[in-house]
Amino acid sequence: MMTESMRIRRRKRKIAIFVLSGGILAALVWMVDQYFSLEQLVNQEMLVRDAIRQNPWSSFFIGFGVYLVLSLVPGTGGKAVVWGWLFGFWQAVIVVTVGLTIAAMLIFTTSRYLFQASIERRYANFVNLMNKHLEKEGAFYLLTLRMAHAPYSIVNPVSGASRVRTWTFFWTTAVGLLPANIIWIYVGMRLPSLQEFAAQGPAAMVDLPLLVALVGCAFLPLLVRWLVSRFGIPTGETVHDATIHERQRPPT
Repeated sequence: MMTESMRIRRRKRKIAIFVLSGGILAALVWMVDQYFSLEQLVNQEMLVRDAIRQNPWSSFFIGFGVYLVLSLVPGTGGKAVVWGWLFGFWQAVIVVTVGLTIAAMLIFTTSRYLFQASIERRYANFVNLMNKHLEKEGAFYLLTLRMAHAPYSIVNPVSGASRVRTWTFFWTTAVGLLPANIIWIYVGMRLPSLQEFAAQGPAAMVDLPLLVALVGCAFLPLLVRWLVSRFGIPTGETVHDATIHERQRPPT
């Protein structure tokens, strides 16, 4: 369970991130207003979109590399919207799903084989809680965490320090993150281009599918948590295969 001091620290961290993000956003708005016109931004967007159309494969791999690197940096959420806006639905689904899964596996593996002892000390309560749930609910527990959008920066390293099997972590990450990824990508796909925004103004944002998708983004994690609180997480004999009997530690 999360202690009161941890809750306070987490609340302060959220406030600090919110203030910092607001300051950065305000600075960006000021810089754009001072040094760029909407017409210039539209031209830049058109150049980017033309480059993606003319060089689809190189653009895809560059976009994938950038997304993978950003996925390793905490606090860079919302990337799926941008990739959906630029690349369209199917390319963005591949980039986002594969990129997030690879990034999660890199953090998981590093945690398990290099920093397991330090993570066990720092997140002792979380590691113990995860091991108990894994023994009881197996893969369904991790799948639920992913679908409920539990903090990415905590689930990945704590999973590496837990007794979850590598294969279980891999497939629950890929499958569990997919529903939210699809919704966020669809939001990005439905957003107007800067050219459309320049032509139509704020009216370009009035789009029923876009509004529905935004509501879905907000309510999907809440729906998963409500279902878990209402019906619990499925359990059974077979799900215990999700755990290993001995914690995997690097050889000494």
